[in-house]
Amino acid sequence: MKNSKKKNSCGKNMPEIKAWAIPMTTPQERKNVFMDLAISSEFGMRNRGLVFYYGKDLIAYKRERPSDQNRNEFLRILAKFMTDCLEDDCPSSWDLCGSSFWEKFIYYFYPQNIAISPKMNEVENFLVQLKKFIRWLDKRVGTHYYPIIEKYSTEAAPNLKSCEQLLNILFLKHFPQAYSPNWNPEKDIEELTLNGTQFLNSQEGVFEVTSKIEDTSVLTDLSSHHTYYVKDLPSDYVEIGMILSGVIGKRKGEKHWNWYISVAINPQQAKTYIPTFLTC
Repeated sequence: MKNSKKKNSCGKNMPEIKAWAIPMTTPQERKNVFMDLAISSEFGMRNRGLVFYYGKDLIAYKRERPSDQNRNEFLRILAKFMTDCLEDDCPSSWDLCGSSFWEKFIYYFYPQNIAISPKMNEVENFLVQLKKFIRWLDKRVGTHYYPIIEKYSTEAAPNLKSCEQLLNILFLKHFPQAYSPNWNPEKDIEELTLNGTQFLNSQEGVFEVTSKIEDTSVLTDLSSHHTYYVKDLPSDYVEIGMILSGVIGKRKGEKHWNWYISVAINPQQAKTYIPTFLTC
């Protein structure tokens, strides 16, 4: 659904809701719709996906290996991209999903959705699943995306793995007991919130790593273009050009800022697509 504004008879703005209906004229059609809803719910696709071209294809792909967890996770991310990120700007067919579509998916959207994992092999799994899906899609609908995706996957792998590694390191910095069987996430989040009160100043945003000076990372806010010197980022894993979304803070009397909350880590290639405001 999409909300917009239109004027009523009094000239005031009113919300306009765009809705889609799924025709069900026979009991079999009704049964098929509910089966599709059940399957699509397993990878979190919003119901609106059923009325668009991609919904049936994602469901068909899921049906071939319903118990494959790597495939399911890939479909979850792709469905979220199609229904949440693109919303009503989604291309009207697979044929119209050009290079910028796949670049945005790989470099911008996927890094925003990397799962935290002690094995840190989520990027590898994602790229394998992406190529499998594209090979299947080309055969099913007659597109010719596999050569493009194979090229992007090869080029993106090192940068995405670097982002995954840094994200996992920062996550464990915030939540050091995360992999312990006795981890209490609510307690850790409460402690993280309390730690934030020590900062006299804080700034949330999307920052580009523009340089490094020994153990200090120099970050530039993509919105304000202000520069911040951040001392406590793991400099061995921070790469120039990375896009870091999060919150920084500075204590009274300190010259340097501290990295406080992590939201996402994107490679440099995402700069074209990433919003310049913090998106959680």
